[in-house]
Amino acid sequence: MIVSLTGYMGSGKSTAGRALAQLLEWEFIDLDSYIEKKIGRSPEAIIAEDGEVRFRAIEAEALRDVVIMHQLTGENLVLALGGGTIMTTSVRRLILEDTLAVYLRTSEAELRQRRADEGRWDPQRLPVYELAALTVDTDGKTPQETAEDIRAELIENKNSINEQQREHLESSGSSRP
Repeated sequence: MIVSLTGYMGSGKSTAGRALAQLLEWEFIDLDSYIEKKIGRSPEAIIAEDGEVRFRAIEAEALRDVVIMHQLTGENLVLALGGGTIMTTSVRRLILEDTLAVYLRTSEAELRQRRADEGRWDPQRLPVYELAALTVDTDGKTPQETAEDIRAELIENKNSINEQQREHLESSGSSRP
């Protein structure tokens, strides 16, 4: 099972994603870090030097590689996507069809308080983020609390996971009271 986390920069995709992976004892991949390791340049450097179109092509290829690799091995994965990853139609289709997408909803005020996504709040992204199978609010929560909320949502969403996956989720970690 691949759980992909989407949302604005600063919503907690990487920090809550790591906490969720640790809670579930799953692998964690941050797609931007994966790209940097594979290409040898940060996403910011790729965009600055080659343009956003080229970066989105690299990002799409990296995402396909990660998804295919984990589908073939059957290993469980928490995948933190970049804030704009889901905006490309073909990539969005892959995310929505081959992963369980979770939108980490964070208010603009909270993002400002976290000093993240400065100047990047794009309301046009909201309807796309909301296509995710699950939505978890992150305002006022620690990464660990967000991870526990995601885990609880995964367990409650019976249509998104099979019985074996649900049993594993229920036996891993502990829920917040």
